[in-house]
Amino acid sequence: MRGAWYAQGGGKARELYTILHLPYTSMVLSYVLIGAALSPIIDPDRVILTLFAYFLGLGLSAHALNELHVRHWGDALGKRELQFLFGAPLLGALLVGAYGMYVLNRAAQNVPYAPLILFAFMITETFFLFAYNLEISVGKFHSDLSFAFSWAALPVIISYYVNALSVSAAVILVALGSAATAEIEINLSRWCKDWRRRSSLSEMRFEDGSTLSMTTAQLIAKPEKCLKLIVAAVDLVAVAFVVYRLLM
Repeated sequence: MRGAWYAQGGGKARELYTILHLPYTSMVLSYVLIGAALSPIIDPDRVILTLFAYFLGLGLSAHALNELHVRHWGDALGKRELQFLFGAPLLGALLVGAYGMYVLNRAAQNVPYAPLILFAFMITETFFLFAYNLEISVGKFHSDLSFAFSWAALPVIISYYVNALSVSAAVILVALGSAATAEIEINLSRWCKDWRRRSSLSEMRFEDGSTLSMTTAQLIAKPEKCLKLIVAAVDLVAVAFVVYRLLM
C-alpha cells in the first residue's frame, strides 16, 4: 500500500507532490489565515507574505529536509534535488521574514520592538524546522508537542501578531485549539502510515482464540476518513473566518 492516502508513486513530479504533503500543508496555511482573521486590523500584504513564508519554510523546506534525513517516499528525487528543495525555499522564507521586519520597522514606529519580536518568532520556527526534522537530541524535539506547537500554535500567533502588533489571550486560546487539531492529525497520520508500511493484514486474532477477517485497508479506513475530515474542517474554518472578515 502507499504510505499515505494522498501519496503518488512513480516519477519526480509525483514524488514531489507527495513530499509536499499538500493536505497537511493546507492546514498550516489555514492556521495562518485564522490568526490573521482574528486580528482587529488586517494588512493584506502582511497576510500574503506570511502565507508565502510558511509555504516556503514548512511546505517545501521542512518536508525536503525530513526526506533528506530519512527517505520515506521513494528515490525518484535525487539528493541534490532534495537539497535544493530544502535550501532555496528556506532562504526564500528567511528573506521574506527579513522583508517583513523591514515593513514592520517602517509601519509600526510606535512599536519599536515589533521587528525584534518577529525576528524571535523566525528564529523559533527555524529552530523547530531543524530540531524536529533532524530529530535533534535523540528525537527529543521530534514529538507531537513540538509538531503541534511549531506547525499550528505558532502560525496562528505569528500571523495575528504581524497584523495586530500584539498578542491577546483569545488568540492564545485559539492557538491552543489549533494545536489540538494538529495533535489529532499527526497521531492519526502516524498510526495509519505505520499500518500501511507493514505487511498486509488478513485477519485479527483475539485472546479468546476467535478471529476476524480484516484487511489493512479496512482497518485504517475510518481513521483515514477522520484525517480527511480534520483537514477539511480546519481549511473550511479558515475560509469562513476570512469570508466573515471580508463581509464585516
